[in-house]
Amino acid sequence: MDTIIAFVKHYTTEIVFGAAVLALISFLLVLANYFRTSRVLRKYKRLMRGSDNKNLEAMLYHHLDTFQDGLTRIKDLELDLSSINGKLDRCIQRAGMIRYNAFDQMGGDQSYSIALLDEDGDGFVLTGLYGRNASTTFAKPIKAKQSKYALSDEEKEAIERAFR
Repeated sequence: MDTIIAFVKHYTTEIVFGAAVLALISFLLVLANYFRTSRVLRKYKRLMRGSDNKNLEAMLYHHLDTFQDGLTRIKDLELDLSSINGKLDRCIQRAGMIRYNAFDQMGGDQSYSIALLDEDGDGFVLTGLYGRNASTTFAKPIKAKQSKYALSDEEKEAIERAFR
């Protein structure tokens, strides 16, 4: 212990000078950290203030709500799309038409057969026969491209054309 006291008494000036240098360096480091921290705090406050002086937290919540609304709308649209696709399968998607001369002595291909079918081949064939004194229209139901009624060659051709 006596050696330590003797050492301190002998080198008092150097110890005080070293302590002053360390204090000055510490003070400079504190100043540098103060300016860095104040710069970061200014940026943080500006960020938190956001645009139009709105709070960043409020803006984030608003954007999250908007995002959730968008997701809800997408889910609703997906449900609507599913419903529409279910209905679309039963809609007329295929059409085929053929014009022909039903009676040899009549000119102009005034008779016709039109097939209106869905994707599964269900629907009907509409046939119009044109004659000099009368016109007649027939409708025949079609299920899977077939009918329980006899189909003419032209009606079969209209069904084939609907699926080309």
